[in-house]
Amino acid sequence: MKKLLLILCREYRMRLRRPSFWVLTLLVPVVLAVLYALPVLAAQKSARQATVLVVDQTGLFEGALVSNDEVHFHAIPSLEYARREAGKNDLILFIPMRETTIPRDAFLYYRGGSPSVALQSTVDGQLQTLLRNAILEDVYQVEPSVYHSVESTNIKLHTQDAGSGKESFARVKTVVAVVLALLMVLALVLFGVQVMRSVQEEKQNRVAEVLASSVRPLQLLVGKVAGVALVAVTQLVLWIALTALAVSGVQASAPDLFEQARLQQQQHSLATKGVEATVQYDTPVQLVDETVRGLTAIQVPLVAAMFLLFFLLGYLLYGSLLAALAARLDSDADALQWVLLMALPLFAVLILTPLLLRNPAGALGTWLSLVPFTAPAAVMLRLPFGLPTWQVLVSVLMLLVIFTAAALLAARTYRRHLVR
Repeated sequence: MKKLLLILCREYRMRLRRPSFWVLTLLVPVVLAVLYALPVLAAQKSARQATVLVVDQTGLFEGALVSNDEVHFHAIPSLEYARREAGKNDLILFIPMRETTIPRDAFLYYRGGSPSVALQSTVDGQLQTLLRNAILEDVYQVEPSVYHSVESTNIKLHTQDAGSGKESFARVKTVVAVVLALLMVLALVLFGVQVMRSVQEEKQNRVAEVLASSVRPLQLLVGKVAGVALVAVTQLVLWIALTALAVSGVQASAPDLFEQARLQQQQHSLATKGVEATVQYDTPVQLVDETVRGLTAIQVPLVAAMFLLFFLLGYLLYGSLLAALAARLDSDADALQWVLLMALPLFAVLILTPLLLRNPAGALGTWLSLVPFTAPAAVMLRLPFGLPTWQVLVSVLMLLVIFTAAALLAARTYRRHLVR
């Protein structure tokens, strides 16, 4: 046990002393914070009110288009005059006269860069709403307010547990499940490759032969895998803490900017839908509220503990196999190809994600959760929807058994290929 701890501590200290470890540990939270703030800053820099010259030959939209912070509408008597008066960045909205009373086409002319999708959606939404109101009043003699009151009626379906009465929040749990599975696969592949590279480095500089002469191959293998696992946990904890600190610092540095961006995002979501129904004005708030309540319903400590448990077990399994593989291979290129082959069970779970999410408690999800090579990703996909305790226990037991067998096999490979 003493030699095992010495190898573990050596592997841990050796990696912590590398400048690349601290560069990545400090750089990743900064990059994530920049990516978090970049869309807000870009939106503020690019926010400019566009001028749209309106040439309406039908007269239906005259004076009815509403300007806002994003677009300013200005009526022009003719298309020729609009083309003469339009500046380099001005747009021209031309609504031609037709033989029928209902216009079927509208043209948005631009010079230089194409107008943004948000601007096009704003113009299109107002045109659709105004035309619908005109048809209701002139053709069907129906007040638009009456029509909108009927259109805005909706019923919200609540999916609740019959015993506890708790809502399922299926959409929120689906997003959380996919994120957890992706993080699990990425973490296993990333840190598994680190074990592989470590074995290859020591194999090339002959350090492994020196170590293998004084300790048993199994101790060397377990110490190396456990040391890298401890480094992985340290780096993940530092990433989470530093990212939260960096994002909080970015928000605190310009709170008004982020609050303004949030309000603009809500207004944009409403503008793209037009003003067709008053209930739509509550939609962003309802979505945010449902997301918050859905995340609150998820037992975060349990999810975090399960993620850490299955990451460690999955890492020990794949790390042992990749370490044994690295001891046999001499080429880095061949090693990377084998990494992809070894990770195929995890990628298969990601490919089967739509089927698993359609029926998380089905037979496919159950078997994938019990198979050790697919269990880490499959359990994460099913975890937000609830897992039977016996399946978790069996999955953990199977991972431990297969890891033990993989470690013994890898130790024999170490003895055969590193000690010559």
